[in-house]
Amino acid sequence: MKLEELEQAVPMDVRGTLSRFGGSRALVVRFLRKFPQDGAYSALAAAVERQDWPEVERSAHTLKGVAANLGLERVRTGSDALVQTVRRGETEAVSALFRGLQADYEAACGAIAALEE
Repeated sequence: MKLEELEQAVPMDVRGTLSRFGGSRALVVRFLRKFPQDGAYSALAAAVERQDWPEVERSAHTLKGVAANLGLERVRTGSDALVQTVRRGETEAVSALFRGLQADYEAACGAIAALEE
């Protein structure tokens, strides 16, 4: 899969991401490939499991930033929804929101795994 195809497979702002990375496709691909190993998602999953709301907020905020820099729009918006929900104290909604984010995260990681250089 080419970078432009990733934009269709996983809603991604390829143009904005390329701009943030100085136009270097190779650099974008390199950082996208590192995304599945980033610890923010696993920290978030563990925090949701423990119902550790301050850690859910922190980890979701971190994941939101990483996803935003990489242009991974669904992961960014899903993470942001978790951050805002915890900040409002609506913790009963966290599990459902996390399941949606989990699906978007797994889709992004699957598409990233298929990326060509």
